[in-house]
This record gives sequence, structure tokens and C-alpha cells, in this order.
Amino acid sequence: MLVVTDLDRTFWGLDCVAPRAHLEALAELEGAGHLVLAATGRRLRNVARLLDGNRMQLPAVALDGAIGMDFATGERFCRIAFDAAALRELLDILGACGIRPCLYIDDHGEPGGDVVLPESPTSVQAHLEFLAEDVNHGLGLDDVESDVLELVLTGLPSELAHTAAEAVHSQALGVARVDEPDPLYGGSRLTVSPPGVSKVSGVEAFCRWRGLPVDYAAVGDGVNDLELLAAASISIAVAGSYASRTANADRIIDPPEQSGWAAVPELVSRGPQAKRR
Repeated sequence: MLVVTDLDRTFWGLDCVAPRAHLEALAELEGAGHLVLAATGRRLRNVARLLDGNRMQLPAVALDGAIGMDFATGERFCRIAFDAAALRELLDILGACGIRPCLYIDDHGEPGGDVVLPESPTSVQAHLEFLAEDVNHGLGLDDVESDVLELVLTGLPSELAHTAAEAVHSQALGVARVDEPDPLYGGSRLTVSPPGVSKVSGVEAFCRWRGLPVDYAAVGDGVNDLELLAAASISIAVAGSYASRTANADRIIDPPEQSGWAAVPELVSRGPQAKRR
């Protein structure tokens, strides 16, 4: 069976270090013939560093479904960017809300960075400092207007984040998600993906690429996992998370600090019996 898992606050905690019990559970799943796919809001460059640091090699859906790569082979299986004209309209709408987002781009595997910043970006300073090593200072909007995969801001006031998300949806220019509170930076986190993009669309692309049926178990915690959990044959949410309160998941596991993901092999092996009755 395909097992799709979120990473942050699901497979690992805020330190981004996978518990030994989780790595053992991952090996158990793979040893039993199951295929594990990561599905995350992180950028490909960032995902690659974290997987390498945890000595993991998984295919991954990144940026909430906008792009996907098998890190074992370097092959891409999906990529959806904003339409250039729609992107400019979207930036105008966000600008009218007083928001200047960070642009996460497809860098085509070239050196230089996969983040482009506007003048005076609205994200909090700590987020900008985190992005610093991946900012491509040689590029502007005109250079990347066909390669923007996601718009991101952190530390926003809740009302502003929701107002901006509603403005995006009213014009059908993208999929806006508000995650709050942001566990790293405080305030609200606003992400905007191209229309139709979600972790589910990324998983579906992976299944087409591998010739698999779209049938999977999903593990997640956040607002960007809700569609994924709703479409899964077996849905598993992390205790105390937004998803555990909202997604009506089949099973709840402990957070990564308590090695909750270690229970996933047993839940998967039970198949449909893992679902609540």
C-alpha cells in the first residue's frame, strides 16, 4: 500500500530530527513492501537537506503539491506553476491588502536559490533569515513569472491573513490556506498555491507516474493535510493538531515527541480495519 506522510509535526518535531522509532517504522513499512511518499509544504531544496540529514531517501510531494521529485533517481513527477498573467493579478490583489509575499520558484535544479523576494517582503524577519541561504538575489519577478510555484508569508495578523485568503478565492486565482498559529514564527501563515493544487493532486500525479491506483493511507497534522486525509483509504491524524480536531480521521496517533508515527505500520497492516467503526 502507498503510505503518504506529512513531515513537520508529524514524522518529526520542530527540531526536524526523526525519532529512531519512526525510522524503524519506516524501514518496517518498506520491508513489508509498502511504498512511502512524503507530502510537505516545504521547498524541494529544503526537503532534500532534511531527508539527507535524517538519512532518509523518499519520493516527495513538495510545496503542498506544486512539485514532486523522487530523490532516489532525481526524476520529477509533477510541476504546476502559476499562469504568469494570473500571478501578476494575484500579486496586485495581495498588494492591495498590504501584503508582499515571498515567491517560491522552480529553480530547475540550477544553482542560485529557489526563493525570490520582493522589495520589503511582509514575512517576519525570522522567516526571512531562515530563507536567506536559498534567496536568489539575481532574479526578479520578470525573470521567474512562469516559474512561481507558491506564495508564502508568515507572522501575519489573523484577520489580515483571512482577508487576503478570501480575496484570492473570490477571484479564483489560487488556493489560499491559513495556518495558525505558526509554530515557528507566531501569528498566521498564509500560503497561496496555483488553482487546483493540493497534496492530493501531487499524490495523484505520483500514482500516475508509478502506475499505481490512487489508494493510500495518509498521516498528517495541519490545514494543508485536510484534503489528503479526506481522500485517503485510511486517515491518521496527530493528536492535538488542527487535523485531529477537524479532519474526522480514522485514527489518532501521538505527536512525534512521543514517537506516535511508530504506530503507523500496525495501522496500515490492519487495512480497512484501522478505520473507526
